[in-house]
Amino acid sequence: MAVPRGKAPCATWRASICVCLALACATLPWPDEPGVPVAVSQAANVDAGDTFLATLTEKRRAAGLPAPLVTPRYQPDIRTFAEDLQIGKISAVVARRAIDAWGRAAYQRTVQTWVIDCGPGDKMQIPAGLVELPSAVISYAVAHFHPRSLAREQCAVLAVSLTGSEPVLFTPTK
Repeated sequence: MAVPRGKAPCATWRASICVCLALACATLPWPDEPGVPVAVSQAANVDAGDTFLATLTEKRRAAGLPAPLVTPRYQPDIRTFAEDLQIGKISAVVARRAIDAWGRAAYQRTVQTWVIDCGPGDKMQIPAGLVELPSAVISYAVAHFHPRSLAREQCAVLAVSLTGSEPVLFTPTK
């Protein structure tokens, strides 16, 4: 049976809308489930974090932007969320919500949150929104984690960046 052009059956139209909505909601590549604890040395997390920072810095440099400014004051705080993810206490989805709430409270302003797959190493995909920030002031931490429904360990960078155009004052800590 031929359908006149521009008159798609209602079921096809609804299915297309559902697919688009599902793709729009799929923001993280991991299931929203706690995992099993992963025993990874701190060095592995530091190496993955260094790779993230080097990749982000290079992409920003290629875009004519300055290197990101990492906030040493907040690194231990965001690391607690990465540790919770690594021990299987929370999922990547919950970690993202948690760092969003923490970031807004810590920085006292609007933030953007990122959970980036660091499994590909120096080939990791850094979100354009993070690369293109005029001034990237960030806090980040890495977790190796293992959702129960996946066959192997995963790697994620939890990152929080400031948004807006307010001046950022840097006060050195002693």
